[in-house]
Amino acid sequence: MPDLLQTVKSFGLTEFYFSLPVKDKTDLAKYSRYLQCRPQKIISCTSDCEGCFLVTNGAQFLWATAANAIPHKKYGFAERLLTHALSIADETEDIAWIHANLAQVYYDRHKLDPEAGKKTINHCRELIKLGYMKTWARNMMEELAVFHF
Repeated sequence: MPDLLQTVKSFGLTEFYFSLPVKDKTDLAKYSRYLQCRPQKIISCTSDCEGCFLVTNGAQFLWATAANAIPHKKYGFAERLLTHALSIADETEDIAWIHANLAQVYYDRHKLDPEAGKKTINHCRELIKLGYMKTWARNMMEELAVFHF
């Protein structure tokens, strides 16, 4: 846990971290465990490295952690992280990844919650506006059109 707290502090997420319930803190430790984090933008990967993703800011730390939690159906946890990440993100690519992950969170719940389908579409529209993952976003919106959102 000391490494997590050091990472949280270095990315300016201390206040957010302490606002989380204990279960979310545990999940944050679990799903961020394998992220390579460096608070400064020092890229230690070579340009031909295919499996290297270096987290360099708080928004990336949160959206990458949320992305790791989504396959385990930790939707509420992921949504809390992504919502905060969106409020602090200042790089277009990070904003796009946050919208994509939020679209996925809501898409996975759209059959149980009609509002989730609408939220998915809104996040897909944001992706298209940003010029990222347009084909994926359009495909997701087409799938949801069947449900008349």
